[in-house]
Amino acid sequence: MDIVTFIIGVIVGVVVVALAFELGMRKTSKSEPSSRSTLSWSLSEIVNPRIVAEFLVDVDIPKNSKLIVNQCRDDSLLLGLNVRKSSDVKGNFILGDDRALILAGPMKKDEIGVWTVEKDILEKLNAYFDESWENALENQDAKEEK
Repeated sequence: MDIVTFIIGVIVGVVVVALAFELGMRKTSKSEPSSRSTLSWSLSEIVNPRIVAEFLVDVDIPKNSKLIVNQCRDDSLLLGLNVRKSSDVKGNFILGDDRALILAGPMKKDEIGVWTVEKDILEKLNAYFDESWENALENQDAKEEK
């Protein structure tokens, strides 16, 4: 009888250890995603925005922002802003110090977009902005109205 009890104890022990090992290997903490989609956004959410707009429609641009634009529906939106024009600009996104908003369509209110804090994406967007800023022409109309 002692041998049967011993064998049953060993089998139960092995099963308990296997279950404990399996549960211990699972991730218990869920990390926050580095990107999320949004249907509603505001430029006031970003400090010192740097904006690339292939097509600018109806967004209130803060005075402290830098803007590179290809086309603008209403050039009066650009008055008094630090704007450069470039026909080479592709895409619509807004860069902040620690995050970016990438828009799915033209820069207009409530356009669907994706917020991201992913380091590689931010580095590439910042490099694209810096290169485009250097190659773009200053908007003389906006400067004259300052």
